[in-house]
Amino acid sequence: MSGEGEGFLSRWSRRKRATAEGRPPEEPAPPAEAPPPVTLPEAEADDEFDLASLPPVESLTLESDFKAFLHRKVPLDLRAAALRRAWSLDPAIRDFIGPADYAWDFNAPDGVPGFALELGGDAMKLLSHALGLDAPAQPPANPEAAEASPEPPLLAEAPVLPAEPALPGLAIPEEPPPAAPAPEAPALNPRRHGGALPV
Repeated sequence: MSGEGEGFLSRWSRRKRATAEGRPPEEPAPPAEAPPPVTLPEAEADDEFDLASLPPVESLTLESDFKAFLHRKVPLDLRAAALRRAWSLDPAIRDFIGPADYAWDFNAPDGVPGFALELGGDAMKLLSHALGLDAPAQPPANPEAAEASPEPPLLAEAPVLPAEPALPGLAIPEEPPPAAPAPEAPALNPRRHGGALPV
């Protein structure tokens, strides 16, 4: 019997029944053939690599070529020293401060790089366009009438309403009547648990 396509429980059940009946459990068949290991062809230039051709790590600058230090025959310590030198020469990597708790002052106007309290650039233009603040003023149809009339107020004044007369025969008591006494609460059973106190 082949165990291909059956789950763990069905395989376990089959082997348990075979053991109970006195038959030896069937061993799974070995795989047909293991694939041969993949070997990458080595370039001829690898054999000719010389560690003495590498420049000293201290003489490296930002314009230096670091590809030679990434060769597979370069010792890991030398490769790591060259990469540390490259990272320390690049100010974008060397001076980077990531977002950390309490590292920046979020209340100061320039406390966080890249953030500001004021909207700048295109954001201010887009916001004023959305609110209609950048719309050009429309010329009046009659320029002489516009010069004679003063500018209308921005907010209209609310009209003053006359006070309503009091209704006759309706007296408002000055003191509210006394409230009825609240009924007494029934006696509760005393607690029988939860009374332990720490020592």
